[in-house]
Amino acid sequence: MSTIRKFIEGCLLDSAVEIGRERKRGLTITAKERNNMATSADFASEKKIIGRIQKSHPDSIVLSEESHLEADLMAESLFVVDPIDGTHNFIQNIPLYGISIAHFSLGKPTAGGIYLVPQKELYYAEKGKRPTLNGRGISVSKIRRLEDFFLMCDSRLHTIEDQGFMKGIIALERMSQHTRFIGSAIYDMGYVACGIADAALHFKLKPYDFAAAAFIVERAGGKVTDFEGRAWSLTTQQFLASNGLQHKEILEALKSKQD
Repeated sequence: MSTIRKFIEGCLLDSAVEIGRERKRGLTITAKERNNMATSADFASEKKIIGRIQKSHPDSIVLSEESHLEADLMAESLFVVDPIDGTHNFIQNIPLYGISIAHFSLGKPTAGGIYLVPQKELYYAEKGKRPTLNGRGISVSKIRRLEDFFLMCDSRLHTIEDQGFMKGIIALERMSQHTRFIGSAIYDMGYVACGIADAALHFKLKPYDFAAAAFIVERAGGKVTDFEGRAWSLTTQQFLASNGLQHKEILEALKSKQD
């Protein structure tokens, strides 16, 4: 096991324990802005992860959702952290939330892991190596026909509507087999990476939402771009992650109905 893998997986598992402790203590909930909340568990998880990074990688920079919101995205060593993805699910006791940690160097991903806490599923990817789920190799699906696709989609319908893509999403729902909105980008992309889902669409993500998950999809043989078909980076906001077999067709269908 590589040093970076051991470190990232250790951080994910330790922060999951911290989240469980905070749940038992009783959560304090803070409204950051409308439709955006953080809990004491978010802050405790973040503190645990950043503390480990600062101890083991003191020269690294951290970009994190709650307290380290700005960073040099082209730094030689950058950790991108989401202490809880799916915070609203977590607050409501919906078992669809997790933790995300990625490492970047000069704007390129080198390693990343996500941990789906209730399911105890740990996804990991590293440059030049096959990604894994709980230690077993994973790959994207081989589904070729769009009518057989299982799609995951951003659950923030107001964002989809504001960007003029609602008709496109409805069209894709009709064209595909199933569409699901579960409220967590790392679940959506993780499911694409392991072949449970065939594509995932997101409309306004921050770097910590996708940094690890997008990398894992690519390492699993999938394709991840913005809505113009361009390669993703830490500044991308609109995402299509797919098995690559109907990627262009999904983008065309999405945009053909744009208001």
